[in-house]
Amino acid sequence: MKKFKTAYQLTTIHEGVYVNDPADRGGETVCGISRRFWPKWAGWELIDVNIKNYPQQEWNDRILKNLGIQGMVFEFYYVEFWLKNNCEAFAQEIANELFDTGVNQGRVMAGTYLQQSLNKLNRNQKDFPDLVTDGQIGQKTRQAYEAYMHTSRFSSRNEDKLIKWLLKWMNYYQLRKYDLITNNDLSQEKFVPGWTERT
Repeated sequence: MKKFKTAYQLTTIHEGVYVNDPADRGGETVCGISRRFWPKWAGWELIDVNIKNYPQQEWNDRILKNLGIQGMVFEFYYVEFWLKNNCEAFAQEIANELFDTGVNQGRVMAGTYLQQSLNKLNRNQKDFPDLVTDGQIGQKTRQAYEAYMHTSRFSSRNEDKLIKWLLKWMNYYQLRKYDLITNNDLSQEKFVPGWTERT
């Protein structure tokens, strides 16, 4: 849980509390949880009951302090993004990236970026076979990661270098996705500074 709390704290820096920006593809969100993508999240019931009674400027304070949302958000992210992407199996820095990218671009995209990055760094399959880039973080992906980290035994490598290299490639694939989004829809450029900040 300690690793999750670290990742969660880093991610929540980038997510607002209550946001309803018409230009945001996620639509109405609470702490980054999109009603469009997660319509059955239990927190929406509390939002819907209360939103009619309070002006917009009071919402961020009310959500955090009075509606009991914090615990629901914490549990949601732990189950849907941390556990389902097996983040605990990775070094803290990789887990942070896998979790944050999952929250921002979806679990499958985050998992795919990790798999693509491992494939890019396996020295043409000398260290482990290429992974199927299906975004599912299961046993094969974890074994590939462990094999990659085991190459720290080489004199030209160490654990810090391996983590740095893997993060750079994961961030590359993440940025490439943002590039594709904005190339196809110029209205999304308003989000580029925030997206760049979290890569």
